[in-house]
Order: sequence, then structure tokens, then C-alpha cells
Amino acid sequence: MRKSSLLYTAFGLMVALGTLHFVAEAFYFYWIFWWYDIMMHLLAGLVGGLLIVWFARPDSFLKSIFFAIVCMLAIGIVWEVFEYVYHIAQTSDYWQDTTLDLIADVVGAALACFYASEQRPKSSLESPDI
Repeated sequence: MRKSSLLYTAFGLMVALGTLHFVAEAFYFYWIFWWYDIMMHLLAGLVGGLLIVWFARPDSFLKSIFFAIVCMLAIGIVWEVFEYVYHIAQTSDYWQDTTLDLIADVVGAALACFYASEQRPKSSLESPDI
């Protein structure tokens, strides 16, 4: 499969993420379903991980998973600081919610790396560290 297919997959998931967010805002899903925010962070981590792997083009699975996780963790921390500063998250258990959000971001990035490694042609694998 072509390397650009990761970009197409990320774009499709990004459209789904945006659609789910607008639906959630319209119907108050973030407040009705406790798990909706976690699902959205997982999906955002998946999209971000795919984009990171596509742009960075690491040569091994271990490099891609490390780079994607570190980048998504940094992006997730910046997002959580943004939520805190602008009082977007108004939960009483903010630190527990933040921890779950960051874990979901990292898991999404790891899933993106696994997906990307499965899409890579087997002949291009240079080392057995997969």
C-alpha cells in the first residue's frame, strides 16, 4: 500500500472526528455520555499519530511509536493546559479527566503506529524490531 494512503486515512478520520465533535456539541454528548470525551481523545490520538508517522517517515517501528507517542503526549498536554486556562473543562475531578485524556491520546498514537506498520510493504522492513 502506498505511503500516502496513511494521509488519506488520517484525513477521513479527521472528517469523522470533526463531524462527531459538532454532533456532540449540538446534542450535549460530552455531558450526557461520560465516555464520549475519552473516545474523542482516542480518535484524535489516532489521527495525530497517523499524521506524525506520515510526516516523519521513521525507518523502524520502534522509532515511529516513540516519536508518535512523545509528539501526541506533548500535543495532549498543550490541549489540556488550553482547556484549563480557558475553563473549558469544568469537572470537579479535573486531574483524573486529564490523565484519562492523555492516556487516550497516547493509546491512539500507538494504534496509529501499529496500523502504519501493517500498511507498510513487508519487503521494506529493514530490521526485526517489529
